[in-house]
Amino acid sequence: MIGITMSGLALAWTLKNPNVSTTITGASKPEQVKENMKAMGYVAMLTEEVMEKIEEILQNKPIPERDWKG
Repeated sequence: MIGITMSGLALAWTLKNPNVSTTITGASKPEQVKENMKAMGYVAMLTEEVMEKIEEILQNKPIPERDWKG
């Protein structure tokens, strides 16, 4: 759909997703570190439409907490 690896998509998704507070990468080879860092450039590719399609597939979007103050 947008032409990036699954690992790149996963990392970019965590960077873009407001419900994820931390993105942790792992690598055992320098090439993997370089590939992981490419994910920062992929974030812009995750348009609203792409994020909606991902959520449609995953079906695990958290339900927003109710604001009991208002």
